[in-house]
Amino acid sequence: MEENKEQNINTEELKKETVEAVKEVKETIKNVDIKNDAKAATGFIASMFKDPFGAIKEIAKDSNNKHLKTAIIFIAVWTIVVFIKALSIKHWSFDALFKNILSLIKTIIAPALGIIVYSVIVYAMNKENKKSIVTVITAITTAKIPVIVAAVVSLLTIFSASAYKLTNPFASLCSVISIVLTYFSAKIICGEEQNSKFFKKFVIIEAIYYVAYILISFLEIYI
Repeated sequence: MEENKEQNINTEELKKETVEAVKEVKETIKNVDIKNDAKAATGFIASMFKDPFGAIKEIAKDSNNKHLKTAIIFIAVWTIVVFIKALSIKHWSFDALFKNILSLIKTIIAPALGIIVYSVIVYAMNKENKKSIVTVITAITTAKIPVIVAAVVSLLTIFSASAYKLTNPFASLCSVISIVLTYFSAKIICGEEQNSKFFKKFVIIEAIYYVAYILISFLEIYI
């Protein structure tokens, strides 16, 4: 009975956090200045390469979510890249695009949905060092920057099919870097100091995520 009560409390807390997160994201989107915030995002990438763990630590411990705009810019860029690649790979005509609009929507929402799903899992697993769901989403998005950069570079294959010789190894490298950054993002969010203690939790987070991946893939959405 006590366990069920705790689960209900966690569920209600997650619902409340989700509502607050949606409100905060909406307000942030309204205040986005494409030109200035794009420059800030570019500068953030430079600072990430100089000190990735320092940048992640700053975001994970930021209760004011001052980097939320930057995270939104990165997610938007990733979504646009996925949209462009979906159109170029399938060579859709206007009629085909109209008929397959649902498939296209599923494709372009996948990156953002993947980040949200992973962030919710990290938030739910973090019972002792609670952060807002927005902070978690911002941190996880930051950890995905190498993957987003690789997605942008992959657009080279639109102009030259042989570019995959460059883009595929680069994407693999970025994926590995992103996993490492995600590990440390989740570790900082959960307030764990020891790797030996946190590693088990990280494996559980990854396992839950891939179970979610399999379930969501039945909807033909590949996060």
